[in-house]
Amino acid sequence: MRSVRVLVHLNNLALGGAQLNAVDIARTLRDRGHQPVLFAQGVDGPAPLVELAAEHDLDLVVAGDPGTPHAVIRARLTKLAEEHGSQLVHAWEVRAARNAYFGPGRQGRLPIVTTFYGIRMLRGMPRYQPLVLGLGALMPDGRAFGHRDLRLIEPPVDTDADAPGTATDAATAFRAEVGAAPDQLLLCIVTRLVSGLEKDAGVSRTMAAVRLLDDPGLVLAVVGGGPSEERLRAEAARLNEELGREAIVLTGQRPDPRPAYQAADLVLGMGGSALRGLAFGKPVIVHGASGYTAIHEPGPLVEPHASRCMYGHGDHPADAKALAAQIRALADAPARRAELGAWGRDWVVGRFSLDHVSTAFEEIYRELLRQPPGRTAWLRDLEQMSRYEFVKPTARRLLGR
Repeated sequence: MRSVRVLVHLNNLALGGAQLNAVDIARTLRDRGHQPVLFAQGVDGPAPLVELAAEHDLDLVVAGDPGTPHAVIRARLTKLAEEHGSQLVHAWEVRAARNAYFGPGRQGRLPIVTTFYGIRMLRGMPRYQPLVLGLGALMPDGRAFGHRDLRLIEPPVDTDADAPGTATDAATAFRAEVGAAPDQLLLCIVTRLVSGLEKDAGVSRTMAAVRLLDDPGLVLAVVGGGPSEERLRAEAARLNEELGREAIVLTGQRPDPRPAYQAADLVLGMGGSALRGLAFGKPVIVHGASGYTAIHEPGPLVEPHASRCMYGHGDHPADAKALAAQIRALADAPARRAELGAWGRDWVVGRFSLDHVSTAFEEIYRELLRQPPGRTAWLRDLEQMSRYEFVKPTARRLLGR
């Protein structure tokens, strides 16, 4: 395939799943001879993705800040497309898709492919240009919302970099840092500490489970940062005081969490974090909404987990007893942990490898360049895109919402 000049519009600059996926795919395609350039709107706080892009030698242009008007961001995006000679725009998530549609893709000048890796379908993305979903469970919703060109490409995992034995020395140092002795079982959660998707609720439930178990042989390390961090630190301090030891450690955000995955005996979490745990050959307990937790293992839960990107929906359990029982079952069965780790590694490599996912996006790029949607597709989307971009926000302002 000839080289493609693609403008990749990131959703934001945090170390979230979709952003990491976008960077991984961009660097993989760059290494295959393509020419990506990354774009993102500026943020008020830390922007760790800037450093990550630089580490991979990817060009990243940051424009404005959260308060910059959409028109200014789109003008800069359009200018970047002209400077770069972009042949298409790859927009990650809803806001990027709208910026691309009203910016460099205006009047169909450049084709747009949108990737949406959320767990609940949202409106306001172009319906007559390709939309890539990461969850098979959302395909019916996508069709119901009127999307004419839906694709399913599950989120990638770099199974070469995320693999058993790739961070052994750093993992030993990580265990020492969090106070996990060789004979203790280290539980790890790597996540953003935010309320979205109930990520912080999953952390709280796991800390409560550790308190219920009251087992000196268990240590929980939580790697990540975000708005919920201060509250979770206070909660951990209270539980540690009740336990009489430092059983729960919050390390803060790490630009490279691989040592935590490698050091763990058991990984808990959702989405890309759960997949990375499996790639490292670790047994995984999946977190989800409404108190959902489940061991990821061969059986009826495999496809539901995969179709929701390692996520589930619970029945609002009043306490953490079910999760505590799941942890206890794995803690007491080292042979089962090893079996689940080996099975999970094989499962991820066969289904979610970065190489496989990057090839799927290459094929979409090829299709778009061979037969671009053009002005006709853009005009078909105009009424819907204008409604979500202009009419609904204006109505909300008038109604005081």
